[in-house]
Parts: sequence; C-alpha cells; structure tokens
Amino acid sequence: MRPAVLVVDDEPMNRALIRGTIGGFCEVLEAGAGAEALEMLTLRPVDLVLLDVMMPQMNGYEVCQKIKAEAREFLPVILVTALGEQADKNRGLEAGADDFLTKPVDRRELLLRTRAFLRLREQDKVIRRQLEEMQRLQAAKDDLVALLVHDLRSPLAGIVAHLQLLAEDLTGRAANDVQQAMRAADTALARLEETLQVRLLEEGRLPVKRHPVQLDALVRDSVSPMEAVARRKNVRLVRIVQGEPMAPLDENLVKRSLENLVSNAVKYTPAGGDVEIALRRVDGHVEIEVADRGPGVPDEQKPDMFEKFGSVEAKTGARRKGIGLGLYLVKLVAEGHEGSVAVEDRPGGGSVFRLILGAG
Repeated sequence: MRPAVLVVDDEPMNRALIRGTIGGFCEVLEAGAGAEALEMLTLRPVDLVLLDVMMPQMNGYEVCQKIKAEAREFLPVILVTALGEQADKNRGLEAGADDFLTKPVDRRELLLRTRAFLRLREQDKVIRRQLEEMQRLQAAKDDLVALLVHDLRSPLAGIVAHLQLLAEDLTGRAANDVQQAMRAADTALARLEETLQVRLLEEGRLPVKRHPVQLDALVRDSVSPMEAVARRKNVRLVRIVQGEPMAPLDENLVKRSLENLVSNAVKYTPAGGDVEIALRRVDGHVEIEVADRGPGVPDEQKPDMFEKFGSVEAKTGARRKGIGLGLYLVKLVAEGHEGSVAVEDRPGGGSVFRLILGAG
C-alpha cells in the first residue's frame, strides 16, 4: 500500500506541481483550504502533510497547530511557504512544523524531503508496533506469573504445615533437617507472597490502608526475623528510633519493605560489620534508613536499583542472589505512601537505603 500525502494549498497550480513531482511513489490527496484539510484527516489516514502557509480564512500556522494537537501518533507536517524570514520559521516551529520548503519549490528538494519524512513515518509505525508487542508480551508474562503464584501458594502452605507437624514428633538430626526444610519452604512462600504483592500494587488492587502504628514495635518486629542470621554471620544489628512514637502507615506493607531492606543489608555485610536501622518521625513524614557495610552500589547503577528485577548482580552480569523484586516492592510501597526511595554511599564503606513515607 502506497503512503498517502495530503497537499494543502489554495492555488491549484501549486498542488498540480507537487502532485506531478511525488505522485509516482505515493498517493496524493488535495485540499484547497485549511478546514477542508482538517476534515479529510478525520476521514482517512495520512502519512505526511505538505501545508501552504499563506491561505485565506485559516493560515498554515493555525492548521498545523490543530493537526499536531489532534494527532494520536507522529504525523509529519512540512510547511511550504514563500516567507523566508527567521521569525516566520520560528512561528512555524512553535506551531509544531517538522520542516520547511521555500517557494518557489525546488522539485528535487521536494522529492528528497518527502521521501525522508515518509521513511520517518514508517519507522515510527514500526517502533509503535514493536512497543505494542512488548506490552502484550509483558502483560502475558505478568498474567502467567500471577497464575503460578496463585496455584503454588496453597500447596506450598500445605507443605509448611505438614513439616511443622512432622517436626513435633522428631528429635536430633532428623528434627534439624525438617527445620531446615521448613525454613526453605517459608522462604519460598515469602517470595511468592512478595511477587503477588508487587502484582497487586502495580494494578492498584492492593490499596494502602493507613492506621496508627507504633514505630518502635514496627522496627523491632521487622528486624526480629533476621536476628538469628545476623548472629550466625557475626553482624551487629543497631536499631534507632527517634521523634514521635506513632505514625499513620500501612503496617503490613511498611513492615514487608523494612524486612526486605534489612535482609539485603545483612546478606551483603561481611562478618564483623554492622547494620544500622534508623527510623525518624519528622515534619509530617517517616524516614527509614538501613545502612550496611557491603560493597556499595556504583553511582551509575543507583538510579536503577529500585526498578523491577534491578540488582547489582543483574547490572554486572554476576550470579543473581534473588529475583529482584524486593527493592521494587519497597519503591511501590513508598509511592503508595506519597514518598520516595534512594540509595547513597555510607561513610566508611557500604550503602544507605533511604525510604521516606508521607505520614501527615
């Protein structure tokens, strides 16, 4: 199918000249006035507009502005004008014009510019199709993940429950093996829950439900699951809570976010290091900082750390240590609380992950 070019000019001779020049490789549509051109654009698709400036009733600047305002995708407009002053070109650019042709039109230049903008138009179509296909594939992948999470949660919860019953009747090495299996199953179940929470937050189906939360208890309960791991690694956990003792937050979501940050901090901090968890209630917001003694995050990777599947391992090509959703969940929870997330260097080595939550 040949591309369509709309030629808008109140002089039939000018339209005939353009039609004779480019009609061999494209379909040429003609309009003698701005209003007629705008109506034609509502009736059929067009790939390029060659637009005269000096026309009665509605000049080319006005027509160009309307075309650009109503176009749902890239539709190039070339202004064809006898006006050669820079001020006239500036006015055309302000109206949204993509290029200019000066009258009397050089037929070779007309041919070359028309071909060039038709190629740009076709490239834009290809990119849009590729983006739509990527979005379709992303949606299909997300639906598959949601289905797997839904189907795996119940049997995995059943495994955990049966392991708990089995552990009550065993002693010695067998009991220890069952406890290890329970921890692994609990971790897998937590990963599934995290994936589901991310999916629901993205879709807006997991609203932030605020209620007064005791901040000291929030920090204590969030850090508690990692205390045994920290002791085994000889990593010291330091808790600091300052400011007002209460804040309106979604306790479950914030607790999950803090657990993710502390878990990462302990994982990357070497033996003998410390992890500092600081929470401050100040000026209508809650600021949470989790500081580790790990290898740090390179500056060029900091902006992407909280994106989906973002991690230092993923960026450097090293073996991944997780599925890359933990920090993304933290970001979603921050946004749900009208807040923000960031990562900075820690003095003396390591990183500081900062979570700010609106709590006015």
